[in-house]
Amino acid sequence: MNHLAIPFYTIIILLSAFFMIINPRETVQAASQGLLLWYSIVLPALLPFFIVAELLVKIRFVHFMGILMEPVMRPIFRLPGCSSLVVVMGFTSGFPVGAVLTRKLYDQKQLSAEEAERLLVFTNNASPLFILGAVGIGMLGNPVAGYLLAFSQYLSNLLLGVFLRFRAVSPVRRRQTDSTGLKTACQAMLPRNDERSGIANLLGDAIRNSLGNVMAVGGFIVVFSVLTRMLSQWGVIDVMAGFLFQLLKLFELDYAQVYGLCMGIFEMTLGAKTAVANASSSSLAVFMVLSAILAFSGISVITQVMSIMAGTPVRLSFYLLSRLVQVIIACSITFLTFRLTLLTGIASISVQTIPYYKILYAFDAWTWALKSMLAAFIIITIMLSAAWCRKH
Repeated sequence: MNHLAIPFYTIIILLSAFFMIINPRETVQAASQGLLLWYSIVLPALLPFFIVAELLVKIRFVHFMGILMEPVMRPIFRLPGCSSLVVVMGFTSGFPVGAVLTRKLYDQKQLSAEEAERLLVFTNNASPLFILGAVGIGMLGNPVAGYLLAFSQYLSNLLLGVFLRFRAVSPVRRRQTDSTGLKTACQAMLPRNDERSGIANLLGDAIRNSLGNVMAVGGFIVVFSVLTRMLSQWGVIDVMAGFLFQLLKLFELDYAQVYGLCMGIFEMTLGAKTAVANASSSSLAVFMVLSAILAFSGISVITQVMSIMAGTPVRLSFYLLSRLVQVIIACSITFLTFRLTLLTGIASISVQTIPYYKILYAFDAWTWALKSMLAAFIIITIMLSAAWCRKH
């Protein structure tokens, strides 16, 4: 932490403490909403993936994927084959699973600092559960709208990963003869002498580590729920919204959408709810704002990701710049996709908002989480099949 940051953080902490003292009711309400959000959406979305990700690392499945997927990942992303598991789990589970796996691979020296930095920025995105369930069904009341937003987010992530390959340093040449064979991949999964452990110990460690990670995520959500409420109560969000409203007049956004965008800069879920709650402008404007919020992910999520990567050479400035680039790509894809659906008549995409208090209960989060996990294993199977076909 540099010397300039210390006074800034000190001021924020003191102001937050002052707000809690003079506004105890607002503080409790904001914290309760954050805790409800964590329990209803984040816990079922992340805990199964955290446990599975921990187990896959412990049984050395990343080594298996690393050998077989090397011929696929190198040409596309200029990343080692082991990063394929991070891509799959990150896309199907959402942040911060991608960050957790990236940190584990970096600590195991399977990723260089430059590779970890590039991998991190395009494997931390909103989960399908959140985009399709919470936003599409819960907030917009329209599954088609959720699929449009999901398409723009995941395609923009992939494009960002492909674009970043051009700034990669020259990769170390890997052996291409027998090093990608199935036999070699299976041998890589064999535990070393210091890694032998029973399934009970593996599962217990995975659950303990996963609970610690998901509890930490819950803490971030509660803290930023209170912080966002403080900024809203003291008019800071209004000042930001007024400035952005003048700046974004060209896009014909309502003040409610601009206010939601400002909320989304700090906390993604609150920003999305605010942008949709008083939607009176065109559906396209609402989708563009939601796409920008989802792509940026909010300072709350960015803080979670960077806390996981603390102690590594990953730069916050690079991560923030990449998020802004993805905002531009995602909004462009959303605009083009929306126009295409209207021109072709594929679907009628509209905003059908539902009462805010029903948002968290408009869909079965646990069912969506299991569907996402099933999709992850299907994608892994397809990727391994593609690697086998490429080799033969």
